[in-house]
Amino acid sequence: MPGVCKIRYYGIIPQEGARTVQGFFEELRKSVERKWQEILEHPFLVELARGTLSREKFFYYLSQDDHYLEDMLATLGILVAKASTRDLRRFAVRLLHETVQGEIALHELLEKEEGFTPFPPGDVTLQYGDFLLRTALTSGPFAILVALAPCFVSYRDIGLQYAGKLCDRTPFIYRTFIESYAGEAYGSLVESLLAFLEQEASRAAPWQKEGAFAIFSRATCYEWLFWEKSYRFSEEDGRGEDSQEGSADPTDQTHGG
Repeated sequence: MPGVCKIRYYGIIPQEGARTVQGFFEELRKSVERKWQEILEHPFLVELARGTLSREKFFYYLSQDDHYLEDMLATLGILVAKASTRDLRRFAVRLLHETVQGEIALHELLEKEEGFTPFPPGDVTLQYGDFLLRTALTSGPFAILVALAPCFVSYRDIGLQYAGKLCDRTPFIYRTFIESYAGEAYGSLVESLLAFLEQEASRAAPWQKEGAFAIFSRATCYEWLFWEKSYRFSEEDGRGEDSQEGSADPTDQTHGG
């Protein structure tokens, strides 16, 4: 693939670049500590950074993420409509715009790689999207931000953890993918999201905060399942191992946290 990826995220810094005091978010993250670590240490990501992950698995992941992003954009649109403050509404619009300009544009670039084949959405992809949309339609902005946070923050953590582990044999498309989430611009976007989550948490009722832990746990489990299904992708039957016994629904499985 010729050229260098120019995709960037332009985040909104809450207070002159200062890092957000992530009080409530840290409570949420600590409640799923084991599952969060399982995401960061997933063999899909380890092999991606080493350059040993099969292209078929990566292309399957890209296809699933394409489908997921459509539901994320719809969720962000609902957040725009339900925003409790003018600043949150403007940020939600900006977040929607940056997702299109950043992540979707990155996908379009990576999918130009020879051999890319699109795949229909798998069960995890459909369930994750349904979960986001159901949360957005039936809840307020606080719950929506909680549901979105595991995706945005875990990708930031993945980028920071693996950018320094790239090696000479890491393919350009893998390197581009990881580095796009390790940059300062994407990090600023994540910090802004967390700043608004903290603001909403400060106004939330106790029962809303209590419910946030279940939302955050479910979204985190879907994040892990997203990597897991892509890693278990079988080229022979053209799908992830969704045909195995058991459900991909995280409420039907035992998870850490």
